[in-house]
Amino acid sequence: MALTVREPAVSDMFYPADPVELSKMINHFLKNAQLFPYKPEAVVSPHAGYIYSGQTAAYSYKQFLNLDRDKHYTILLIGPSHYVPFEGISFGYYDYWLTPLGEVKVNKKEIEQFVLKNKNLPITLNTVPHLREHSLEVQVPFLQAVLENFSIIPVVYGQIHYSIVEKVIQDIKGDREDVIVVISTDLSHYYPDDVARSIDINCNLAVEKLDLSYLDRCEACGKTGLAAIIDYAKQKGWKSKVLDYRTSGDTSGDRSSVVGYGSYIFFRE
Repeated sequence: MALTVREPAVSDMFYPADPVELSKMINHFLKNAQLFPYKPEAVVSPHAGYIYSGQTAAYSYKQFLNLDRDKHYTILLIGPSHYVPFEGISFGYYDYWLTPLGEVKVNKKEIEQFVLKNKNLPITLNTVPHLREHSLEVQVPFLQAVLENFSIIPVVYGQIHYSIVEKVIQDIKGDREDVIVVISTDLSHYYPDDVARSIDINCNLAVEKLDLSYLDRCEACGKTGLAAIIDYAKQKGWKSKVLDYRTSGDTSGDRSSVVGYGSYIFFRE
């Protein structure tokens, strides 16, 4: 039986297709990101082109250096569908995920176990929502830069209540230290810089205070995933921190119409 491989959809658009150039860019971002004394249970990372959001994303992935590099980790990747409207969640049921930096194994066994246990949930193994989706793809090269030994469970969601995404986190992550959750989201879109910041502060406060009520005024495109991890972290008694926040205006210089980016971490005391 032929292996299924998810080919890159946005290389040479969102990030360099050349592996040397890509590694150089990611390492530059990581070098300029602060390392905090927190071991991640979950992180939130943006998903725009690297020239805009790469530095903010690097703050989340820098914290992976606090993990044991000799250990195998399963990364639960969760992001919104931008191109395919559907109800429910779609698992990226591939054998491997390909980036310019090489192949990453998909943990199909964990996917199969979750699907068998949750037949009542709106789940599909149809990979169509993954074919063009960038929200997960842009995370993988960063993971390849900071981890030696890992597999991924790619999850894209459509129209769905955050509790369904939280169920995925609960069942697959649970209390396991070898599973790290990555939530992919950008924040507000296409406001003047000062307006964007006044909206995005609500997303930041929702994380800092582990309080979903602030999300009512947050306009993150991945708000469903963000709500799921905030609620789960609160239930688990985890701590949270905003690692970095900026807008595309900080890199492009154009502050007339910007996108907001946040890097967040959730960790045990």
